[in-house]
Amino acid sequence: MIFNDIKLEGRVVLAPLAGVTDTSFRSICRSMGAAIVFTEMISADGLLQKNSRTLDYLFFRENERPIGFQLFGSVPNILTEAVEFIEQFQPDFIDLNFGCPVKKVVKRGAGAALLKDIDRLEEITREVVKHSSRPVLAKIRKGWDENHANAIEVAKILEQSGVQAITIHPRTQAQGYRGHSDWQTIGLLKKSVSVPIIGSGDVRSAEDARKMINDTGCDLVMIGRGSLGNPWIFRETNYLLETGKKLPPPSLEEKLNIILSHLEDMIVIKGEKKGLQELRKHLGWYIKGLPNSAKIRAELFRLKNKNEIITCLTNYFDDIATYDQN
Repeated sequence: MIFNDIKLEGRVVLAPLAGVTDTSFRSICRSMGAAIVFTEMISADGLLQKNSRTLDYLFFRENERPIGFQLFGSVPNILTEAVEFIEQFQPDFIDLNFGCPVKKVVKRGAGAALLKDIDRLEEITREVVKHSSRPVLAKIRKGWDENHANAIEVAKILEQSGVQAITIHPRTQAQGYRGHSDWQTIGLLKKSVSVPIIGSGDVRSAEDARKMINDTGCDLVMIGRGSLGNPWIFRETNYLLETGKKLPPPSLEEKLNIILSHLEDMIVIKGEKKGLQELRKHLGWYIKGLPNSAKIRAELFRLKNKNEIITCLTNYFDDIATYDQN
């Protein structure tokens, strides 16, 4: 799979997840085989207003490439100005978000709201493509609701407007993240346009990813919630797709090492207080399903010191290993 002479290694990519896919988590997922990573969703308005938190989303490191900056907004000229501004950071892709279902985004006429305003969606896409020196991708949903499931119409417009790939999350805005994603829509989209299609939705294992590819013919699979606490899903999926065989799950030692590495990197990037605060949700995801995880999670969430957290985690994993040996 090649976008603008960039050869991708593997067929699984990391979804942009608000509050999750920062530089530390993206780096881990790339090391595990994610073919592309994306920033958290970036407001075009926030960029032009030089909002400090929005500007922070632009930070990435070279080991994360190829990386896409995901932008959202509703005003064409603001989006083009934002694209021109971020050119200096040299992302590998620009990804336009036309699929976010969150109320605070859609009430501003952005994200999935643009699925109801096809003319504006087309104008935004054409203008961004014209002003970007980077490949432009777009992310959409099945439609606003089941009565307005217009993903195929939108995909054709996006293709004609110059996007080089389309990600489809086949739920409607009305569904949010409830219910099941309609993979049949991914297959229909693949047959309707010639640009690469990235399938998204309900992929929580390597087997799910393989099934999505087999069932829909999509070119790449995007994994979001399935990667939470489980960055190994990219390695496992690539291996399954390449060999047809399953990899064993990560050992307790490897899992602990990744958690501690994640902890250290968060502190380096964000400082101890903020780094540990933002890491808490990841710690809960990492240990989910392990023995006594609820009790340990509560203890970890109370601790505010790096060394105390490291000691707690190390003792916990030692106890699990001892229990398994017995």
